[in-house]
Amino acid sequence: MIQTSTAVALRDFFFSVHADEMAAALTRLDELTGQAPAVADWDAVEFGFNRLFVGPMALEAPPYASVYLDPEPLLMGRSTLAVRDVYARLGLVSPAKNSLPDDHIALELDACAGMRSALEHTPDDELRELWRSFVQEHMQQWVPHFITRIEQSPETHPVFRYVGNRLREWLEAEAAAQPPLASRNAPNQEGDRYDD
Repeated sequence: MIQTSTAVALRDFFFSVHADEMAAALTRLDELTGQAPAVADWDAVEFGFNRLFVGPMALEAPPYASVYLDPEPLLMGRSTLAVRDVYARLGLVSPAKNSLPDDHIALELDACAGMRSALEHTPDDELRELWRSFVQEHMQQWVPHFITRIEQSPETHPVFRYVGNRLREWLEAEAAAQPPLASRNAPNQEGDRYDD
C-alpha cells in the first residue's frame, strides 16, 4: 500500500505546474517516507522544476523515457508508442493525451500505481506480468538515468535530490516486490513448485 501511495505522491510532484502543487506533493511524500528538506523559497523550487523538467530552455533532466531509451534522444519515439500500447492493454488513455507524451514519468508512475492497486485487490497473472515487465524491463532501463541527470544538474535544490532519492527507492522496492515470473514456478531444491 505504501508503494502505491508513494507512486501517487511522486506522480503528483512531477505533474505539478505551480509551487503550491509541488509543496502539497512534497508534504505527502514526507508523510510517507520522511526527511524532506525544509523549503524557504518555493518560487526558487518552481524555477528549478521548470529548468529541470519543463523548459523553455533545454531540459536538464527530461522526464521522458524516449530521451533515454531511443537511439535519438527525441520525444514521441518508439518507446513512447510502446508505453502507449501498455496503457491500451490496461484499458487506459493518458489523461494528458496530445498535450504530454505518454512516457512522461508522472504518467508512468500513475500507470504503476493503478496496476499495483489492482493487483492488491485482485491477483491476476497477466496483469502481474505486465506490471513486472513495465517496471523491470522499461522503467528500470531509463529512470536511473533520469535520476542521475537530476543529481548532476548544477545548483539543484535539495528538494529535487530528495525526490530523486525517493523515486530511486520506490523503483528499487517496486522491482524487488515481485520476482520474475520464470522463477515463481521454478522447482525448489526438493522438487516442489513455488506457489503464489
